[in-house]
Amino acid sequence: MPSYSYRARDKTGKAVSGVLEAENQRALIEKLRSMDYFVASVKEEVAASAISADILEPLRRISGKDLVVFYHQLAVMIASGLTLTTALSVLSEQIENKKLRRIAEEVRASVEEGNALSSSVEKHPRVFSKLFISMVRAGEASGTLEGILNRVATFTEEAEELRGEIKSALTYPIVIVCGAIVVVIFLTVKVIPKFTAVLGTAGSLPLPTRLLMGLSDLIRHRWYFIILAIAGLVFAVWQFVRTEGGRFLIDRLKLKLPIFGPLIGKVAIARFARTFGTLIASGVPIMQSLRIVEETIGNAVLAKGIDNVCDQVNRGESMSEPLRRSEGFPPMISQMVAIGEETGTLDEVLSKISDFYDREIKYAVSRLTSLIEPITLALVGAMIAFIALSLILPMFNMYGEIGK
Repeated sequence: MPSYSYRARDKTGKAVSGVLEAENQRALIEKLRSMDYFVASVKEEVAASAISADILEPLRRISGKDLVVFYHQLAVMIASGLTLTTALSVLSEQIENKKLRRIAEEVRASVEEGNALSSSVEKHPRVFSKLFISMVRAGEASGTLEGILNRVATFTEEAEELRGEIKSALTYPIVIVCGAIVVVIFLTVKVIPKFTAVLGTAGSLPLPTRLLMGLSDLIRHRWYFIILAIAGLVFAVWQFVRTEGGRFLIDRLKLKLPIFGPLIGKVAIARFARTFGTLIASGVPIMQSLRIVEETIGNAVLAKGIDNVCDQVNRGESMSEPLRRSEGFPPMISQMVAIGEETGTLDEVLSKISDFYDREIKYAVSRLTSLIEPITLALVGAMIAFIALSLILPMFNMYGEIGK
């Protein structure tokens, strides 16, 4: 329980001060008032660990799980009859993430000043997405804020689950590859140099041995060139991706990758269907929904296709035909969207599409895991075999020379 220092005056007007523990600042003020004190000031006592935590606060991130809990709790409190300001006040005292707690307090203060919730959260674009802001604005206009908050919480939760599944599928091969790289560096720096003096007297060395010795010399004596080359390559790629053409080319290459390409495409399509369907079901206009999807889909190739859809919709045409012509969108998407437009159930159709692709992604992730593990082990085995062969071949040559 936090401690607070206070200054106050008693019934006789005498100044008093001290330190008390309380659940929060408001509880302490009420406690002091029950003691017939007139409160002048209250300040939380900050320990050294709390100071270091505050210093590190800007480095902390607000996870999707934190936002899911925040959305659900806010929806429950509004449904129970609490006013928006009261609900935000209670939430700001319960949130464990200090960064999100501070932002919730700022949102509450903005709402108390008479601003709408959508306008208040719009001041924090790094925390609250355009999707959330647009849905809250639609919920305020239609009087269905509780349902909107539950819907966006479900949307965020599903997105976090998908992200977690993909991360878990890639963790094992990444760990194996990193471990193999560490082993290779250790061998080239510590072990191979001890063989160099012996192997150097063996006359003509096999090509694998010469390559390995060159790599060892490069890592031991010119390691800074490797770091500079990697840093230069990363910087060049980063600058290239920042351009519109570079981002489009990289995203197109991602979709054409032999193993990861289909999965990347399915993730983008699922995000398109889930986001678009959620926005429409929440009452956001179609054009505004399309623009939000275009900005949040995460792939320039698909975003260009959505931009073409926006142009066609502006002209009064349907969405299905430009989707059919757009790169990256499977024919099934345009066919389903056409059915949704004709029957007036576009949000339901998009929800079914997202559910279908969610199942496809789970199947693709399991297949990816089963493919990556043997491929990773084969690559690591090939690296170890190359090193072993490079050391063994010259020894055989030496034994051959001795035998003669």
